[in-house]
Amino acid sequence: MKKLTLILIFTSITFGLFSQEFEIPKGYSLEVADDYAKYENDIIKCIDWLMETPINEQASKRKDANAFLLKWMSGSPYMHLEIKQEIVTFMTTPELLMVFMGGWTKYSLVNKDFDNQIAGSIAGIDAVIEFYSKNKQFIKKDRNVEKYIKMKNKETLKEYVEKNA
Repeated sequence: MKKLTLILIFTSITFGLFSQEFEIPKGYSLEVADDYAKYENDIIKCIDWLMETPINEQASKRKDANAFLLKWMSGSPYMHLEIKQEIVTFMTTPELLMVFMGGWTKYSLVNKDFDNQIAGSIAGIDAVIEFYSKNKQFIKKDRNVEKYIKMKNKETLKEYVEKNA
């Protein structure tokens, strides 16, 4: 009986977490430095939604979420993303570029580590690997991402990023 109760509780909690919808804040304003801090939790939720929602679903909302994220990232006074061609080798797929920037941004916000180029790059690549793997049937095969997956499996990704950062 206890096992059944635990399973029911776990299932209801899990379902509740997955059924939450992200909504872009209505009438958000990103004019002054203080505005960016107000939306940090929304940005993390936005990144999570973009990562969890299959690329072939809710195209209009995905476009709006990407626009919200991009506007926040590009104006934030404390985000320091660096896009190096040696690391971001998958720029031909705009969705993967946004995922990379989202992964880096989430890492920075969660860890309050805004200047660590190596950790940010690794977090971005990890996000790309996760997103690419979940959406493989909808994204054109990308040899560069496949190479990163192999590096991660061989535990050589950090070394590669350190060498190319």
